Amino acid sequence: MSPSRRHLPLEGAHNVRDLGGFPTQDGGRTAWRQFLRADSLHRLSESEVARLHDAGLRTVIDLRTRQEVQRAPNPFAAFADVHYLNLPLFDDLSPAALSRPRDGADHPLFHFYLDAIETRGAALCQILAEMAAAADGAVLFNCTAGKDRTGIIAALLLWLAGVPRAEIVADYTATEGFIPDLKRELLDLARHNGADVDRYARLLESPAPTMEATLDQLAHCHGGVEGYLDHIGLAAADRARLRDRLRAPEPHTDKGNKAHHG
Repeated sequence: MSPSRRHLPLEGAHNVRDLGGFPTQDGGRTAWRQFLRADSLHRLSESEVARLHDAGLRTVIDLRTRQEVQRAPNPFAAFADVHYLNLPLFDDLSPAALSRPRDGADHPLFHFYLDAIETRGAALCQILAEMAAAADGAVLFNCTAGKDRTGIIAALLLWLAGVPRAEIVADYTATEGFIPDLKRELLDLARHNGADVDRYARLLESPAPTMEATLDQLAHCHGGVEGYLDHIGLAAADRARLRDRLRAPEPHTDKGNKAHHG
């Protein structure tokens, strides 16, 4: 399925996508309108905010730092019937802060992702536990571009659901096609602030080898997603609830009427 089928075109947001419709290794599919990944929502028009709410959005987990949220508040924080949580994946570190030089030939984003999985296990566990405990309705999680912090969470969810590796990587790389305008805006801001624009531009990429290397690291060090989630302390019951929520129910078929189903 094309990534554009999962993309929700919204006025004021660039990279809101559904995690539904992915094939799983046992022949199933991930469920629609259970998990949405997104960039910052502060530019959404009032009508688009209402559209998401009316479509059943009831939990929002904002992965940005406190400073990012203060500069660009999430509109769903004001909804009485939306459970809004600001759970920064990094307390005081955003992708922009990672534009400092790093040793080695690896893409700088790979180091960012390794920092997340190796040093932010408690934060990742809390984020996933809150998702597991969420009430009925869609759960949306977002960062600034909907690519890095959001991409790590999306990869863990899809892997837990049994989505093949190639599909997980393709979901990650799909961001490139949705954020060219946002990239220009962020680079203009970086230029205005005197940042190293060329180095920062690399952090706005979403190269397949970077996500592949991250998945390799999790497989090598922890045996896969289950081992990693056990390592960070996510309860088995929470993992089971997430899997159930991620997986679409099997369609009911009447064995006597199989011939009538296409």
